[in-house]
Amino acid sequence: MSRHPFAGRAGAVIAVMTLALATPAAASDSESGGLRDSGGLHDSEWALTALKAERAWKFSKGAGVTVAVIGTGVDASHPDLRGRVVRGKDFAGGTGGFGTRDGGKAAEQSTHAAGIIAGTGRNYRGDGVYGLAPKAKVMPLGVYRDGKPLADPTAKAIRHAVDHGVRVIDLAVNFKRPTPALRSAVKYAVGKDAVIVAGAGDNGKIGNRPTYPAALPGVVAVVATDKKGAVWTSSHHGGKTLLAAPGVAILTTSGDNDYWTGDGTGFAAPWVAAGAALLRSEHPRWNANQVVQKLIDTADRKGSSGHDPRYGYGVIAPAKALADRAAPPASAELSAPRRHPSATPAAAAPKTEGDESALVTIGVVAGVLVVLAIVAVVLISRRRPPDNSHHG
Repeated sequence: MSRHPFAGRAGAVIAVMTLALATPAAASDSESGGLRDSGGLHDSEWALTALKAERAWKFSKGAGVTVAVIGTGVDASHPDLRGRVVRGKDFAGGTGGFGTRDGGKAAEQSTHAAGIIAGTGRNYRGDGVYGLAPKAKVMPLGVYRDGKPLADPTAKAIRHAVDHGVRVIDLAVNFKRPTPALRSAVKYAVGKDAVIVAGAGDNGKIGNRPTYPAALPGVVAVVATDKKGAVWTSSHHGGKTLLAAPGVAILTTSGDNDYWTGDGTGFAAPWVAAGAALLRSEHPRWNANQVVQKLIDTADRKGSSGHDPRYGYGVIAPAKALADRAAPPASAELSAPRRHPSATPAAAAPKTEGDESALVTIGVVAGVLVVLAIVAVVLISRRRPPDNSHHG
């Protein structure tokens, strides 16, 4: 080994060059203040990566849009939610005040939904949890009493939201049957141009009966998917489901300045509400049907190009939705996708650009490795000791 000291050095140089050249994406993320290098909490935010949040943020972060979160109330004091929670109201005598305290059980808190929608990542010196629409705001509306949601207070909360200018609503509640007041409130909100989102339900393995308000006309019913893109086994499924979104092992904000990791369609629906907020911020003149139709048109299909009883029209792809700037017809009723996302040049552009960049990087790395290998062989040959076989 001592006869070829340069061989070891050449190998080390090649290894270092390979590492340096093979990781340009990480460097660019660091320079742009991206999520990849931002620490432990972000390492667990797999949904943001799956939804290509950073590509979406090049277009919109939800500024100027308020999302009503109807449920247990939201902990407005959480470091990742400070400045993002506007004055709300309690309609059931549960949380009291303006809905800015969360009185829900650990797994049912609306603070979870608020973090998924509008988390700023400010905690721990910028190492907190991000939402998909980090510049949007949240209006907390409490409808829980004694640990249970109430249908008629939910109806009042829906009307309150739209009467105060809210055009995206996340319903963090579900009921076995709707009251007339709840049906009327949803119809009223639809007429006021609101995007209304709710988890489809977590009863896929225990009867799979429709839950409300998710099953009401005009509500976007959302199923939960896991890290591999498969539908969560307990998700409700059937003809009423419209879209899918990450809903398994979701890290988000929790009451008492804490964090929570949970599963369920209630963890999936806020991603869709946040996606709608991004579109409403970017396209303020689009009506609610246009916003939802764009999410449908650009969703990542599973199986057939039409409606699937488990996935709906597919998993939302907010970056595609924002890149595809063509406005759906303003008068259109929600329907099957008008075109598959792969056939939409504008929507496919970011992906193509990323693929081309990756191919260029691979080519550069391969070329440099070949050059380094040749240089190493030449230098090793030049430094090889003379043959001593002819000397005694």
